[in-house]
Amino acid sequence: MTTRRLGAWLRDAEHQMNIEMNDFARPYGLTGMQLSVIDFLSRQSERVVFQVDLEREFHVQRSTASLLVKRMVERDLVTRVVASSDSRKRQLQLTTKGQSLVPIVQTHLEQQDAKMVTDLTDQEAAAFQRALRNVSRWQTTKE
Repeated sequence: MTTRRLGAWLRDAEHQMNIEMNDFARPYGLTGMQLSVIDFLSRQSERVVFQVDLEREFHVQRSTASLLVKRMVERDLVTRVVASSDSRKRQLQLTTKGQSLVPIVQTHLEQQDAKMVTDLTDQEAAAFQRALRNVSRWQTTKE
């Protein structure tokens, strides 16, 4: 019997998380990615966020981020505001409707996080988090 590669486990875990996130988002008429963007924007209260920040955070191309933002603007979840630092850039901000979803999204994501470590000791959960952090930084260390 061959041993399964870690990358296969990570791919399957990510796929399962995406399925759960999309299933959770569907009753709100949204996608899991849109809910992830709402969570991301809600945690950036100390800084100005632009589309390029979404591209970096979610590892998507400019065209993908642009379409995502366009649809979120159409659904009145975010606004694009001319940045005071550079009139060519548009700052992304949650609308009142987007803000109203923040506690719902955060609760779901906290439950999803807890589910991932439910059978782990505190030490195992910390090691798991360190391992995921290290793997997620592979690409950024090359820049």
